[in-house]
Parts: sequence; structure tokens; C-alpha cells
Amino acid sequence: MTELEYIIKQISKTNKKNYENYVVTRIWHGLNCLDIKFVTQQYVNRPNGYALTDMFFPQFDLHIEIDEPAHISREELDKKREIDVINSTNHCFERIAITDSTNAINEQTDKIIELIKNLRRKKTKNNTYEPWDLEKEFSPDFYRKKGYLDIKENPAFRTILDASNCLGQNYKGVQRAYFKSKIYDNHYLWFPKFYENADWDNKISDDGETIFEKCKIDGRIDTHYSDLINSPIKRIAFPRSIDNLGFVLYKFKGIFEIDKERSSPENGMVYKRIHTRFEIKK
Repeated sequence: MTELEYIIKQISKTNKKNYENYVVTRIWHGLNCLDIKFVTQQYVNRPNGYALTDMFFPQFDLHIEIDEPAHISREELDKKREIDVINSTNHCFERIAITDSTNAINEQTDKIIELIKNLRRKKTKNNTYEPWDLEKEFSPDFYRKKGYLDIKENPAFRTILDASNCLGQNYKGVQRAYFKSKIYDNHYLWFPKFYENADWDNKISDDGETIFEKCKIDGRIDTHYSDLINSPIKRIAFPRSIDNLGFVLYKFKGIFEIDKERSSPENGMVYKRIHTRFEIKK
């Protein structure tokens, strides 16, 4: 996917929402800066369910919500949703109210544009700004040079092979979803899928702190538990996911170990997150 294709796909998600499309395109063209990344319909976990914010700038932890006239009747719900997003992410939140006045809408979007430009200038001055590069975003070499993976930066890879080789496996091909690390003692790389099938029922908690792995294979349930319950192995987890453009990604979710107290043959294995950052050896 090229940079242009990414931008068009993001904007296309607002095509059937006229006011939203107007604001999103005005902000993007007003910024006129190709090293700023934006996401439309950004998924955010909430205590009960999830929210989709209209526009998100990950480099600045900034969400933009576009309040169309229908929002007036659900102002309290929108406010609760905003609080949930802020509490869940510790991000900033800005709102743009849609009115009958084009000038009023333009003035609000212009303030947002200037806010983002100022944030970029400030980060650039402090040497903390990281320009968006679509190819680097999923590149094993990019993360190897950075020297770490941190869930705050939402690192992701397009394939299991890319994630594996980022951590020094040096594979030419890989078909497994769980294997021993060649570089990191007592660590395995894990690429779980979170949906139920005939053999497994795996889930991850909304906060990403806990992974549940339940075996459904007759004759293997007890042995699966007994083989693992005392294992000291730590799992570097890259769950399979589908992003808001429909592409399969393997996102780093941290380092997990077995939670002995919560695991059982009946409930399956429970893994608790012990680290959100992983240092990559050079």
C-alpha cells in the first residue's frame, strides 16, 4: 500500500458522512504535511464496549470529534464517551461543532490545524517528533534501529515473518504461531488469534492485560494444563488483528507469563502481562 492509497482509504471512510468528510479533508489539506499521520474511525476501548473517534493523530495523542446536529440530543452520552476515551488512553480530545455557518466551521477547523502545527513545531524543537513513514511503520529494520518495542507506540507488522525477524529469528519462511526465541533466553514468540474455533477459544481482555487460552480438544485439555502450569516461559505476544482499513496486522501487546492462580483445566490457561516494553538486542 502506498502513502497515497493509505490517505485515500482513510478519507473514503467518511464519504457517506458529508459534514465529517468536509472537516476531515479540510484539516488534512490545511496541515499540508505528509509526515503527519492521521486515522479516521479510530478504535478505542471503553469500560463497556468501544468507541470510534472521528479523526486521530497518533503522533500527538490527539482525537478530533465532529459534532453534527444530531449530537445535540445526546450531549450527555457524548460527554461520557469522551471521558471514557480520555481515561482509557490519556489522550487529548477536541470537538468541532457543525452549524449552519460555513465560516464558524472553518474557524474551528483552522484552530485545530494551528494546534497540530504548534504541537509538531514543539516536538521538532525538543527532538521528540518522529515523522510518519508508512514503510518504516511496519519494517523490522525500523524497530531494530529504534532498539525496542513499546505498546504506547502501537508497533505492528504485516506478517509473522517480519515480527519474527525483527527479534532475530532470521527465518526465510514461517508457518507456526508459537516458537522458541533464538536470541532471548526463556522467551517464546506467540501470535495468537482471538476467536473461537473447533479446537481453541482464545480471548484478550479489553485492557490488554490478560490473555485467556482455552483448549477444546478431547483428551488434550488436562495435559495442556499440566504441561504448562509450571512453565517459566515468557511469551512475546503479537496477536493477529485487522486494522481499520481491513489489513491483517500482528501487533505487539507486551510480554506475558502464566497466571497460576487463575489458570485451571476447566477455565484454561491465563496469561498476565508483565511488561509493556521489550528491548531488542543488537
